[in-house]
Amino acid sequence: MSSSDKMTKSAMSVWQFALLITMAYAVGLFITHCTTAVETIYWSGYELQVLDEAGAWVDSDRMQIGTGETIQDIRFNLDIDDSDKWKRPISLMIGGPFSAEIFWDGENIGNKGAVGDTIEEEAAGPIDFSSFVPSRLLKPGNHQIHLRLSTQHLLARDDSVLHFVWLAPYRQDGQRDLRYYAVPLIILSGLIALSLQSFRIGRSAGNSMHIGLGLFGFCIIVTLMSEVSRAVINYPYHYHELRGLIGWFGNIGAGFALIYTCYRIVDSGFAKILLAAGIALVFASYFVPMNSGDMRLAQDFSLLTLAPSLVFAISLFKKRISYLSTLPIFWLACLTSNILAIGLFLDSFQFIASLILIGGAWVWTYVDCTEQNECQTTEEETQHFKIRSAGEEKTIAVADCYALKGEGNFTSVMLLDGDSVLHQDGLGAIMKTNPVNFVRVHKSFAVNLKEVETLRSAEGSKYWLEMTNKETIPASRYRVAELRGLLSLLKRTQA
Repeated sequence: MSSSDKMTKSAMSVWQFALLITMAYAVGLFITHCTTAVETIYWSGYELQVLDEAGAWVDSDRMQIGTGETIQDIRFNLDIDDSDKWKRPISLMIGGPFSAEIFWDGENIGNKGAVGDTIEEEAAGPIDFSSFVPSRLLKPGNHQIHLRLSTQHLLARDDSVLHFVWLAPYRQDGQRDLRYYAVPLIILSGLIALSLQSFRIGRSAGNSMHIGLGLFGFCIIVTLMSEVSRAVINYPYHYHELRGLIGWFGNIGAGFALIYTCYRIVDSGFAKILLAAGIALVFASYFVPMNSGDMRLAQDFSLLTLAPSLVFAISLFKKRISYLSTLPIFWLACLTSNILAIGLFLDSFQFIASLILIGGAWVWTYVDCTEQNECQTTEEETQHFKIRSAGEEKTIAVADCYALKGEGNFTSVMLLDGDSVLHQDGLGAIMKTNPVNFVRVHKSFAVNLKEVETLRSAEGSKYWLEMTNKETIPASRYRVAELRGLLSLLKRTQA
């Protein structure tokens, strides 16, 4: 390694980067599972009773509602105190793919569509509904909320149709407040920007990792847009199945995008067998009955991302380090979120983790993995740059270039004829191949010493190189002494 290379150090080591990524996922988990939503909720119904076939009220839970084809009766018991909040206008807010008649202490206070024993008799209500509770019914003491609900418009039965039953400040429309999705909307903006940039540069430079991460991001964007749609359109409840189907396609696509990326990057027969086994495991899981759509979505995503994570974990043990070596951390974070709460994973953490996964690829350019990835430089690599673009490969002589400029995870190869070509590797990776006569002069630049005309300076410790083609390249003041020595040595050699 040259003295120039020794002076060119990245901002962090591989282990520092791994710690940073782990902390980012930990913060994402905390935000998702340890903070509350923006909604103001006075009471939420979790404990309930159902009317059984014998006409008796028996204890049950929300995960047993909506599975039958007949009308189902459920009730909640609650206590109201004499605090001021109950003296203000109150809404009973109900969400989920069902129609319902709503009773408060036996008095009908609203209908979410029309309940029916058949699809012809039932009118599908909106996915989210708000019913005004008259102030005369909000007296201190014990009260009962009784729901008669039906799910005739559902094509597939689901045991999680009762999404929420809340008492909250009055709202005319039951649609969820857009503020509830403020964080997902911010994440959506970030995902769109990063995914487009990853796919664009990955495509033009032939970088499979960034192409794959771009595709992964697009699929997650589809899932997130289907999630946020509930705050934009209060659609009839049975369209929730379409929303779920779109989310399922997004999840499946994201998983396959990571499998595709792993397949393109890792050149190992065993790895490809492992990826095929992972896909087969997902198909096999569909033979196991699962009534909850949320559980199916979470399981599909976990199984599809498991195989790529295992492949890169194995590569890590073999000391083959790359950015996607962080995939096992991503998978473990998603699994942890699943265990804590599947709903919060699907509503929030999946998108936060995806944003960290894609965004982390751009931070990787500042990581020094020289010690972990020792590479053998061939004479061909020192004499030529191999550029891959849109599936094609071309060779450019190192002598035809006067400088290299770092562009994130890629490098702009600046040619003497005034043209420039985007190289698929970062500046640090290219310099590790020791291109002949090139030396790093700045965090973002390396130059061909044979094309340097002179080294100039100005007040304030500002330095730059004038090249033979009259272009100027900035130089770091920390490299000036070495540059002067190298340029002096080159002139003596040429003389």
